[in-house]
Amino acid sequence: MLTELCKSICSILQYKEISRVRVQDQGHQPEGCHSPGENMLDAPERISARFSILLFLGFLLVPVVGFGSAVLFDVLQPWQLQQILADGVVPVFSLLLIFFSLFQLQRLITPLTNWALQHPQGGNAPSHLHRQLQRFSRNFWVLILAHVLVTPPLVFWRLDGSLGENNLTALSHFLLLQGITATLTGVPAYLFGLHQLGKLVSQLSLDRIHVSLKSRTLLLAGLVPLLSYVLLVEYHWLTTGQLETGFLATFALLSLITLTISLLSIRSMQQALRPFHELFSRSGASTHEALAQLRPASTDEIGHLTQTLGRVFQRLGDQETHMRAIVDTAAEGIIVVDERGQIDTFNPAAEHLFGYLAQEIRGRHLATLLPDIFQVRQSIDPHSEERDAAAVHRDSSRITVSLRISEMEISGQRMFTCLVADISQRKAAEQELLAAEARYRALVETAHDLVWSVDTEGCWSYLNSSSRIIYGLEPENMVGRPICEFCAPDKDDADQQAFSGLLAGKDLYQYETVHLDNEGNRRHLSFNAKAHRDSDGNILQISGTARDVTDQKAFHEQLTYQAEHDSLTRLFNRHYFQQELERTVARVSRSPDTSCALFYIDLDQFKYINDTLGHAAGDRLLVEITQLLLKHVRDGDLLARFGGDEFTLLLYNIRSADVISAAEHFRLLFEAFHFLEDGKSFNVSCSIGAALIDRHVESAEEALSHADIACNMAKAQGRNRVKLYDPSDNNKDGMAEDMGWASRVREML
Repeated sequence: MLTELCKSICSILQYKEISRVRVQDQGHQPEGCHSPGENMLDAPERISARFSILLFLGFLLVPVVGFGSAVLFDVLQPWQLQQILADGVVPVFSLLLIFFSLFQLQRLITPLTNWALQHPQGGNAPSHLHRQLQRFSRNFWVLILAHVLVTPPLVFWRLDGSLGENNLTALSHFLLLQGITATLTGVPAYLFGLHQLGKLVSQLSLDRIHVSLKSRTLLLAGLVPLLSYVLLVEYHWLTTGQLETGFLATFALLSLITLTISLLSIRSMQQALRPFHELFSRSGASTHEALAQLRPASTDEIGHLTQTLGRVFQRLGDQETHMRAIVDTAAEGIIVVDERGQIDTFNPAAEHLFGYLAQEIRGRHLATLLPDIFQVRQSIDPHSEERDAAAVHRDSSRITVSLRISEMEISGQRMFTCLVADISQRKAAEQELLAAEARYRALVETAHDLVWSVDTEGCWSYLNSSSRIIYGLEPENMVGRPICEFCAPDKDDADQQAFSGLLAGKDLYQYETVHLDNEGNRRHLSFNAKAHRDSDGNILQISGTARDVTDQKAFHEQLTYQAEHDSLTRLFNRHYFQQELERTVARVSRSPDTSCALFYIDLDQFKYINDTLGHAAGDRLLVEITQLLLKHVRDGDLLARFGGDEFTLLLYNIRSADVISAAEHFRLLFEAFHFLEDGKSFNVSCSIGAALIDRHVESAEEALSHADIACNMAKAQGRNRVKLYDPSDNNKDGMAEDMGWASRVREML
């Protein structure tokens, strides 16, 4: 046994050295380099080492202090102490007794340390370990008593009665002195041992009171002072040889006061702890509501702790009530299961979802309700994200649910909270939405019109497949590019005006613009644009449709051109000329200082050429005459084919004095012109009737009539001449009458 004790002491000292070196090494390690869990694993070992070393020192001090006080009190003489130490029996026996005491107490703490190392997270220790804790106080003081009872007789025996004439009296004094000093020396070691055991209890838990506050108070406030008084009485007796009545009375008074103080302290402590005793003495488990009724019964730390605990339990009760209300009224099913998957909690929403009552489903396996999550893994995976799962109703029907699992720990046991929501209707709605989206996408992608959207920066964000037809580009090649990149330079303001109108609050904007395709061709597009806004009225995006109206535009322009132009000469026709003449007459009537002229040009030899050479030759003649006239018409003047071989020319802003010379200029052009056909040359002349348009002309018909009359008068006077309409000319009335009859004949024909 001595060998085992020596090994134990050596291992303790070795551990202290290792701990010292480890601390030094850790001092050189960077912060955060300690291995995980190192403190938790070393703590029970450090507690055991401190426990053994301090108790060893405590038991070692018992004989040292005992022999020292014996010499101090003259119970032993110094030469007698030297004789005892030289003899060796008493020191060896004392050391053996010390090692035996340490061995017994080490046997007590070793199972506790081993259990703490095996359960670093703590828990409820077995009952036999709690009995180990309970035996500490008894074993400690029994071992102290053994030192007190064995050492004095052994000393007396080894001195062979040399303590004095009255050996029994000397032995009694030695025993009393040893008991007092051993108790006073053992109290610090005892309290330190309790302190170290208290650190272990944080991992072992505590199912009963092993050392009460009452016992500690009696020990510290009662026994220790009384033993000190007895030690003083013993010293007085041994030094004076007598005990005076006054001295004994003082001793009795001090002892009474000490006991009174101890009892009052114990009573005050019991009063402070009374709320806890009353609460825990009631039958049944204490609820948070009952614990919240804790009220302080003292003004010390216990009273403050009592009040704090009452408030804490009040908040816990409120939180429990709040959480229970949340669980009971939650729209989602809440199922709490243990690590084995057995159901512990089943809220009303879960009852409604699965058709089970909480009392009948509690204790059953979660696979009964959610078999899919146990098909691959036999345990619950707490780290999975929200997922869809198939659940089983009580009537065996399948339900699609949304499942979220989170892990928690209750009293050291892993538990899992499952949040379950019925998403069958949502899934059906999602499928319907997907089908509707597919139909809509099919319609959009196959639509002939361009379906588009742009973001707030004016960049394409979506286009359907019509972009291939209109722009010659795939939709993905256009997304992200600004819409202004495709605008024709002369039409780049149309899109800007449309977007500005939408920003100004207009809901729908319709406009036409011109874009350029991938090859630079102009595309006329008719846009419908609509702004999409958020709740604050801010535009999120602009979308709409666009139709390619390039062909319609070309067809419309062609119709417009044909309605206003002569198909043979490509000059303006009679209809357009008459409209422009009306506008000119109206403008001149508003500007008295402005005058214009109207020339009515009639070919003299056209009928001969047309009848002799054929209509094709006549058409070619008209085209050549047109080209001849266009070369000499001023920019801005209007030349038109009025019909047959008749041309009209409207000259703007011309002085009346220049009208004859201008008309003569055109007549001379015809004199110099020769029409070639089949190698033959034909002279072509013209008769020109000129009419001045000033503020006196009231209508376009009047101006045209004046020019027509003048032309007919030129023909009547021998052709190939110019005639200016003169209101004072006497022949104009007869000519006008002839023109009237000719007009009526043409209408009849």
